[in-house]
Order: sequence, then C-alpha cells, then structure tokens
Amino acid sequence: MQARLAAAVASLFTVAAQAQTVEINPVEHEVVSTVERYALQVPAADYIPYGGKFKAEFPQGLHLAVGSGLRFKGYEKDASLSFWALTDRGPNGDSPKVKAGEKAAPSKVFLAPDFSPRIATINVQLAEGARVVSTMPLKQDGKAISGRPIAPENSGSSKEVPLSDELKPLKYDDFGMDPEGIDFDKQGNLWIVDEYGPFLAQVDAKTGEFMQQYMPGAGLPEILGERQPNRGFEGVAVTPSGKVAAIVQSTLDIKKETRGSAQFLRLVVLDPKTNSTQMFAYPHDVSEYKKSGDAKIGDLVAIDDTRFLLIEQGRDKNKTMRNVVYLIDTKGAQDLTGLSLPDGKALEYADAKALSQFQAGGEVTGSGNIVSASASSSLKMISKTRLFDLRELGWNAEKAEGLAVVGELGKFADASELAVINDNDFGLKGDVAASERDPEAYLVDTDGKLADAKGNAVEASYRVAQSDERDTQFWVLHLKKPLKDYFPK
Repeated sequence: MQARLAAAVASLFTVAAQAQTVEINPVEHEVVSTVERYALQVPAADYIPYGGKFKAEFPQGLHLAVGSGLRFKGYEKDASLSFWALTDRGPNGDSPKVKAGEKAAPSKVFLAPDFSPRIATINVQLAEGARVVSTMPLKQDGKAISGRPIAPENSGSSKEVPLSDELKPLKYDDFGMDPEGIDFDKQGNLWIVDEYGPFLAQVDAKTGEFMQQYMPGAGLPEILGERQPNRGFEGVAVTPSGKVAAIVQSTLDIKKETRGSAQFLRLVVLDPKTNSTQMFAYPHDVSEYKKSGDAKIGDLVAIDDTRFLLIEQGRDKNKTMRNVVYLIDTKGAQDLTGLSLPDGKALEYADAKALSQFQAGGEVTGSGNIVSASASSSLKMISKTRLFDLRELGWNAEKAEGLAVVGELGKFADASELAVINDNDFGLKGDVAASERDPEAYLVDTDGKLADAKGNAVEASYRVAQSDERDTQFWVLHLKKPLKDYFPK
C-alpha cells in the first residue's frame, strides 16, 4: 500500500481535481506521516425521504450518516479499500424535556421515526474518493427495526421520550436499537453493539438479521445496565481468537451516584464459545475533564488478543474538544467480575487513592468464582499508550466514532494505516428560535406547546436545520512505523 500512497502523492493535484473529495497532505508529526482526507459520497438513492415540518431545510431529503462504527473488510481486486460502516438510530435532534407530572423526562425529535439503522459498505480509492456503495437495514424476525427508544419500564430503556417534528409523542419500540460499533468474526458474521441497553448482537452479514443478542443480566454482566442513559456500548472488537470485546461509552452511574467521579470505564470480553465474560477497567483521562463522566469512547478495534486501539474523546475542562487515539493492553489487568469495595459497594465509588490501595479478596474467574486468596496492592487496570490526538492533525469534526486498522487481516500489528470516520448526526441540529436556544432548557407538553423550566408558557418555536457538519469526513492516516513499533517495550 505504500506504492499506492507514493503514486497518489506524485499526482496529488490530479487526484484532487478528479475526485473533488480527497486531499493528501504530509504532516509534521512524530507518529503520522501523511493523511488522506475524504468527504464521503452518499448516493442520492440513500438519502432519507422527509416531507415534514422542516422540509424546506432538507430539499433532497435527510443526509445519510454512516459514521457510528467502522471496520476494515479487506482489499478489493483493484487495490481499493473496503469497509463495514454503521448508522446510529437515525435522524434526530435535541429537544425540550417532556413534562410528566412532577418530573421532566428527556426527549429526542425523530424526523424519520420509522428509519431503520443500517449497515453500510464503503469503498475508498484514490481516483473516485470514499463512497457508500450499499446499505442494509437491521432486522428482527424478518422485520426492519427502528431506532426509537425502548419504553421506560423495560430493561435497556434510555428513558428518552420520542417526539415527532411537531413535538408530539411517538410510539416506543421495544426492538429499537442505537447502534454504535461493528466488527466481524472468522465465520463472516457481524457483531454490533448499541447505546441503549447496552446490547451486543451477532448479525447475519447477508441479511442484517439478528442471530443472537446479549444484554445485562442475560449474557452480559448485570452491572453494565448501570450505564448512563444512552451511553451504553460505543465500540466492539473481535479478537483473532474469536472473543468479542465491547466498551461502555462513559462511566457507569451506579444508583445515579458515580457518573461524575468514577475513575474508569468498563470493558467486557465475551467468549461466544462458552458464553463466559470478563471485565476490565480502562483508566480514562479523568483529570482532563471537569467531571469524570464527560469522557466518551469513540470506537474500539482489536490488534491482537489483548491489544486494542481506541478513541477517547470529549470536551476538557476548558471546553476544548479532544479526540485521542490510544493503544491499550488488557494483559495483566484484573478481571473485575465479582470484585467490590470492602463495604460491598461497586468499584466506581472509589477515588484514585482508594483504588491504589485496593485489596482484592482473591483472583476471580470469568464465572465469578474466587480461586485464590492472593491480595493486590492496587487495582490492576488496562495499560495505555497515547498515540496522537486527531486535533493535532487538523480534525475539526466533533465526534470520531469509527476507527479501523487497514492491513492484512490477522496481522494488524504489522499495519501502518488507520482509517477514521466521524458521526455527523445526519447533518442536522435542533434548537429554539429564542435568546435561549438550548432545547433542553425548555419543557413541552403533550400538545407540543413550549414552556420555560418553571412551566411558564413562552413565545418561541422549536426548529430543526442543517448543522455545520453536513458532510461525513473519512480519513486514512499513514503512520511512520508499524503499530507493533509503538507497543511498550
């Protein structure tokens, strides 16, 4: 693939003129040598039809967004690159809270309520740029699912109320999913995770049909159900040995008490052959954020059986966005299964000092059985090595939610190319036409009428328009050395 890049650089201006979608730029950076920047092309047939209240803003329909997950499929015969990609739950916007008795529930406006989350394939070649070549809806029992939330009384609910563009309540969907990560196994089956449950699903790559699903308390550790609302899994990775790793997007919020202080995020590893699981602690950059729970994972990709790449992102204490790529290793990390603090509380209640003095009662197997009584001087977490922040390379999208290693399948340690894609939320944004534009500062009743936070009627209107991030960015980054050279010695 170095020959591919050399030819591209030699004919840089010609390529840019032909494709109108790619820039190839050398960068001055200690890790990255060159970046290919593409604007992802989406066929008109894949635009989402929309004739609702705000149709004047979207004359061609709603732009398809496939940046919620990414995985390298392999090289095509013409040496172009092929990827799996993924949409999230569909075109939605922030919206006012719904007044329900004495409480107010969060909501989302769904411009296309019946939109089915889709699996996409992307082709990247220098002459034609990066383009979506096919899409396929996710299905349950042969029927396309939607991305609307699950009813509040059911497990896996985000507690959000789905609203129409008229701010009227929509039906919940108990098969609804908000997909956020994709990978595939040696049998060719896809593995997809979502933010709602969090759920982990094995999917037929030819039909989009769910084959098997795992959820907290039913195949996955029950504690994962304590995720922050709609911050379930944000990345999935299948290792060469066939195990499936998934990571929670942010800190768990145990009894709604730990989201702002927990010192780690949970990564779970499932062995589909035995249905056993392990959990490990990923030490996110707590000190970088105003609150620990502000950190978010973008994606996760396996290099080998214990080493992964992930994106950690979020606004720091100064409200500056960061999108940092880390190399992490679970080797030597303690399995959290069955572990708790001396008072019986979850480890999320411990501060950094308490975790450094943590005394484990014994080593725990994947089934939760204590097999020895050896103590530890501190909780052994996942190790991490910083590679780079995408912001250093000119990345200006808010979210980097798809990450892939480009190389020979099964030999990613020898690879020196990465691909990144952003989630642009279908290129739309909801706000209020008033001095206070944040929709979440308002309440709405079942008739779609707005009020301020105290319940007083206001003369203002909710609206949805195109956002500044209308296009999906797709980058191919060329590292100066193979990934294995960045492994800690």
